[in-house]
Amino acid sequence: MAETVKVQEMGQQVLHQLEEFNKRMWDAISFRMIHALMTEEPLLKDSYVKTQQYRKERWQKALAQTQGNQRKAYQLLASENFN
Repeated sequence: MAETVKVQEMGQQVLHQLEEFNKRMWDAISFRMIHALMTEEPLLKDSYVKTQQYRKERWQKALAQTQGNQRKAYQLLASENFN
């Protein structure tokens, strides 16, 4: 019976993590969609490259702050404490 409770608790934790991930993904995607609607196409021409560069820089910064620990770097990036 105790194992069933642990599995249910773990399932709830995973569900909360997925909900938070989905919320963050929606925030990012909806921002991109709204931005695309509000600007003209020439302004968006290089936005993909800029976004990729920005993500790469943030990843490098997170890795540096976690001394190369990739798992902790992902957690740091997902947290709201990362600047």
